[in-house]
Amino acid sequence: METRPHSLTAPASPTELAWLAGILRGEIPLGQAMALEIRRLDQQGIVLNAPLAPNRNDKGTAFGGALASLMILAGWSLPRLLIERAEVAAELVIGRCQLEFLKPLRADLEAVCAWPESAQLTRFFDRLSSRGRAGLDLEVVVIDDGEAVARLSARYAALGLQP
Repeated sequence: METRPHSLTAPASPTELAWLAGILRGEIPLGQAMALEIRRLDQQGIVLNAPLAPNRNDKGTAFGGALASLMILAGWSLPRLLIERAEVAAELVIGRCQLEFLKPLRADLEAVCAWPESAQLTRFFDRLSSRGRAGLDLEVVVIDDGEAVARLSARYAALGLQP
């Protein structure tokens, strides 16, 4: 990989934001149904937001499936953008995840995922280049009033495509 890992985790340009939003809301119908938005994509990572109203359960709190989907998409978005920036032909899927629902959420949903460490990115792209597949472990959290209400630990798998 020619690009250095730290340059891959730069804040998103308006073009990149539009591209990623198009995928999240256009190519993934659930993103549109959830009214998902990219709240922030900068040097810290990504924050995805979805309003409570279309994502609530019968108790008036955030539906667990909506929380899970938003966290999975937040985690998926960063390696998807990294692959695009590195100009690597690869598909990205979620390989495994573990979810924790810590307390009910009665507000809009906001999932936060930090960029992976530089060493993680180097290993990820080295493995993708040499083996045609690689995994990247990420943590995503939903915060309400300064407190975690849900957590996701996930491995995203990149599968190289043949030219």
